[in-house]
Amino acid sequence: MADTNAVPVSTAEDESNSVFSHEDGGSSGEDTTQTGPAASGKKRKREKYQKTSCELCKARKVKCDRAEPACSWCARHNRTCVYLERQKPGSRIGFTLELETKVNRVDALLQTLWRRVEDHIANDHGAQSQTLSPAVSNHASVQLDGFGQEAVGTRPPGVSRGTPIQQPRAPAFSSPSWQGGDGSEGLQQSAPSVTSAPGQSLLSGGAESFTPPSRLNNVRSGSTSLSGGTDLPPQDMIYTLVDLYFKHCNTWCPILDRKTTFGIFFGSTSLNEVDRILLHAIVATTLRFLKDTRLSPEMRSHYHAVSKHKVMIYAMEHVSIEAQRALVILALDELGTSNGPRGWNLLSILVQNVRQLDLCEENKMYLSADASETPSTGSIRRVVVPRPDSWIEDEGRRRLCWMVYLLDRYATIATTTFDFMLEDSKMKRVLPCSYDLFSRNVPVETGSLNTNTDQQGWTGYTVDKPENLGSFSYHCEVLGILSKVHDFLKRPVDVTSSAEMTTWRNTYRSLDSALDSWLQSLPSEYSRISALCHSDPASRVANWFMLHSAYVTAVVRLHSSAAYPTVRSHIFVPSHYAMQRCLSAVQSLRDITQDVFEANGLDLVGPPFAFSLWIAARLLIVHAAMVGCPVDPKINFFIDILGYVGQYWEVANNYARILARIVQRERQGEASFGAMRKSAHELVNLTSATRQRGLDETASHSVSLHDLDSIDVFDFFNYPKIPNMPSTSQNGQTGIYHLQGLVNMGSDQSRDGAAPDPESDWLGY
Repeated sequence: MADTNAVPVSTAEDESNSVFSHEDGGSSGEDTTQTGPAASGKKRKREKYQKTSCELCKARKVKCDRAEPACSWCARHNRTCVYLERQKPGSRIGFTLELETKVNRVDALLQTLWRRVEDHIANDHGAQSQTLSPAVSNHASVQLDGFGQEAVGTRPPGVSRGTPIQQPRAPAFSSPSWQGGDGSEGLQQSAPSVTSAPGQSLLSGGAESFTPPSRLNNVRSGSTSLSGGTDLPPQDMIYTLVDLYFKHCNTWCPILDRKTTFGIFFGSTSLNEVDRILLHAIVATTLRFLKDTRLSPEMRSHYHAVSKHKVMIYAMEHVSIEAQRALVILALDELGTSNGPRGWNLLSILVQNVRQLDLCEENKMYLSADASETPSTGSIRRVVVPRPDSWIEDEGRRRLCWMVYLLDRYATIATTTFDFMLEDSKMKRVLPCSYDLFSRNVPVETGSLNTNTDQQGWTGYTVDKPENLGSFSYHCEVLGILSKVHDFLKRPVDVTSSAEMTTWRNTYRSLDSALDSWLQSLPSEYSRISALCHSDPASRVANWFMLHSAYVTAVVRLHSSAAYPTVRSHIFVPSHYAMQRCLSAVQSLRDITQDVFEANGLDLVGPPFAFSLWIAARLLIVHAAMVGCPVDPKINFFIDILGYVGQYWEVANNYARILARIVQRERQGEASFGAMRKSAHELVNLTSATRQRGLDETASHSVSLHDLDSIDVFDFFNYPKIPNMPSTSQNGQTGIYHLQGLVNMGSDQSRDGAAPDPESDWLGY
């Protein structure tokens, strides 16, 4: 790669994202020994086509006119036109990996078929095994021809010549991650079902079809087939599900190494119990992306329920690294369905296991004991985790701890009033390295732990080797800043005190500066995340967009407190600077989301991205309530995108429905945004009142769905908290009284004067 100023292409940290573009023009391997007109013609042809197409046209697979300084398409769409030097011909590493994966898959299939045949012979002894052999032979012949061509004479009995037969296909490691954006690129990998009679097929295709339906639950207990019994889908479907997990989830939850995981699941060795539990977690989480016509809604629900139950039971009975890893993957499924009590309970188990397994510290010494002498008392926690047997295992534990940290941050910030379950002061871990170094098992350093703690009790870390960091590392960093923002906004503040407001402003500025410094620390073009989609298409990777959404969440969480306060005084008034920071962050998220949508990549982002969209949409409503203007039309875009993401993560659907109801109420004139915000503020304060004595009366206040929607939308922006707010109880009803003149919910009567004055910004920017 010759040009040092070119936009950097993503490395192996972002899996399956290599782009192989085929240029038009002559082959570089032409014979150069010819003379005469033919040779001169070829020389002119090479000179004519010496210049390559621009990167955008190569990614779009269209002809480029190679104009300077920008081709016509890039100039017309105002995109950065980048020409890279033509690469020398050589071996296609991606193609080699793809062939290797196909060979491994065929080997795994043969192992499964052989074990099935052995089981069948051992159980049935005779005639039935002879009946089975032709089916095995036919099926194996079809499966082994993995290059898209059906072997002659191998069509299963009962299937007509005109019936299309889908062939298995290993995942294309060399294909860009955005290819097949509908999430169905691996969905045509299913093996044909072997029918015992015309119009009648067995329940499960692939290798499972060789077990008669009456014996599905009568498999020998020693069998190690992936799809033994009905607790897991067929083997070929399992392969697709694991592949989909690494495409849709592991990019932004990078706790597994792809090569190692595929070797465990589809290698020649047998699966043990912990491997099957991890597989169950992947199945439960990734079924949402599988679009296989053989899988009915009932069977999909069955597999999901069975896999989830097995993981939960195993995790409750075993405290181990393997169980923790499976539980983290299952937490993605739960938190992607609903940010409610079930997800919080699962997180509490994860956090407690992190403490129990001592994962939040960089341990140097491990105790080992004979299994027969393992104690059953409290000292067992000191020997339950063995010393890591490799660097990749050590780094895997580090990533596991940081992933629990991230999940805890997103779930807690969504509730606004909860405290973090995994405190920052407990996180005595250095940052994880980039994914390519992790997957290559290359021992590297990213930094060191600080010996001194800050005023918030956080040990923290120092980044000594930024070149070893990746998107996951930066994600952990920005959520560390977001944690400080959350703790800062939880503390009550007296908005009438000049001294308190001065302290508040200094802390606010330091957190704002920390976010700016983090943004500047990103490598090269990634520091301008909002321009990422407009530069190099090979860098369109889901985890970097997840990273940008985390940054938007942090910016809005911090600056909305100063831009849209629910109460104010002569000192604490809405800040024009803070308001512009919020609106700019929302606009940048909107622009990137538009490009991700056009590239069919919304199925690659996870629930944290949906949470950022939810925050951005609510910010537009709060802005309309404060300024007293109609809501920005961008709200419709965010609602539509949330609905699209909701195809895969149900929590996004919940967000979209709440926003749609709130916007519809305002547009139909039922209530203004300002009135909704005031109602939500009063209801939240009402429920925060506490009794002073045990015999004080309690009361109940009925609320409607509209009231709950208002709380969901506006409570995130309910700031500042007033200390020692007076309360009283009259006739069984608890009332909250605000200091006179401090309530500031926005005014529908002052549409022109509600916006803050940029010339008199009290923050001093």
